[in-house]
Amino acid sequence: MTNNSDDFFETEGFKAILDKFETAEKTGQSIILDPDEYADIAEYYYNNGNVEYATEVIDRAAEIYPGASSPLLFKARMALMYYHDCKKAKTYAELIEDKSDVEYYYIQAEIMIAEGNGQQADVYLEEHINLIDSDDRDFYSIDAAEMFADYNFFYIAEKWLDKSEAQDSIEFKEQKARIQAEKGNFDECEKIYDELLDSNPFSTKYWNALATTQYSNHKIEEAIKSCEFCIAIDPKNKTAILNKANGLYNLGNYKEALSYYAKYNMLNPEDEDGNIFLGFCYVILEDYKQAVVYFEKAKDKVKQNSPYIIDYYKEWAWALAKSGNTPRSMDVLNLTDNIECDHNEIMVYRGCILLTSNKLAEAKNCFLQAIKDSSHSPRILMQIAVVIYESGNTQIAYKLFKLLFLRYTEWHEGYAYLAACCYELHLKTDFLKYLKCAVIYCPKETEALLGDMFPKEMKVEDYYTYMIEMLKDKD
Repeated sequence: MTNNSDDFFETEGFKAILDKFETAEKTGQSIILDPDEYADIAEYYYNNGNVEYATEVIDRAAEIYPGASSPLLFKARMALMYYHDCKKAKTYAELIEDKSDVEYYYIQAEIMIAEGNGQQADVYLEEHINLIDSDDRDFYSIDAAEMFADYNFFYIAEKWLDKSEAQDSIEFKEQKARIQAEKGNFDECEKIYDELLDSNPFSTKYWNALATTQYSNHKIEEAIKSCEFCIAIDPKNKTAILNKANGLYNLGNYKEALSYYAKYNMLNPEDEDGNIFLGFCYVILEDYKQAVVYFEKAKDKVKQNSPYIIDYYKEWAWALAKSGNTPRSMDVLNLTDNIECDHNEIMVYRGCILLTSNKLAEAKNCFLQAIKDSSHSPRILMQIAVVIYESGNTQIAYKLFKLLFLRYTEWHEGYAYLAACCYELHLKTDFLKYLKCAVIYCPKETEALLGDMFPKEMKVEDYYTYMIEMLKDKD
């Protein structure tokens, strides 16, 4: 809430204050800390998921020090970030006695940003910059940049960062890295984190940030190594453990990923990610009953705005069906009814599960319903054709793909599947025709689906000419 980093909470100074506070709490001794120390302790508990106790600590501080900045700033930021209540945040901000405190300027601007008035906040901070000592203006600009970045106003954040001449400072580099990452300049972002780590090689915050940057830059193996450095410094670092698990998962190392998701789950049992990804791993490893166990554990924790929620329900339903409980799998898919998503795709997935469970008539009804409700969408028709192909009914899939490309001449996804159908049905001329289309229009799909038919190092664009020669030799 006061932008303290994980590194700050690992310092001996903070640990001594926290130990002093917690000892007094356990023994019932009376203890009085200064307002900043109370705010730091409250933020520590907040960051560790104990919002109730953080609130109790900061309320105590506000009672001891009415009008003091730190407790009221914490309460105001908590109102913004946790309760999304700008009105309450304004009430707390106005209780601050020293309205010439730079932190008072920041909270006023932050409330404006939270209300969606980024430009107004920008003007407000510009109007107050001359009230700041000239020696402090560089860091005023950096703090402003950080605030705008926190709310995804990166173009304003970059403008404020450019005002600062403290380019060698840690604070400047941290915000520069964030902005470069947002712009997709991951190589530049990596360089900055390397510099920061040169000056502070034991910073778990920087190792995690570097890992995230490398992950975004598709350097998964390097990201895993960065996570390992972080874990070596702090074996219980939840972020690093989860990042390493995700890296292993994306490399296809599901068994090792399982162990790290399990570690994360033990350290952070209230977070849904551990259980969800344990379930995902077990589905891939075809241990469906174990997958169901973890999906069930996640059901009371998963947030409706989770980026994984649709995949979670689909994989849970799939695991249930593969475990022999198709009716329950349909109930799970019903949980998507009130979630914003493509419900026609969910209907296709219902059909997929029913088809796999040999409920052919019910599957057909789902497919027809999806086609009707999507107004005969080519995307939905293609998804149905893919499901039917993967179920092993190549002849019907072939007819559906032919219908798709005949009816929707501008639609190009799915050519690789049609080529695969032709190959399996020994339709040589059509196979070459659609392979050529697949190479041109959907190379990634082609490599994923047909790559095993070609030499491992061959480029996708060479598949067609190679196959012509191969089939000539067979004639």
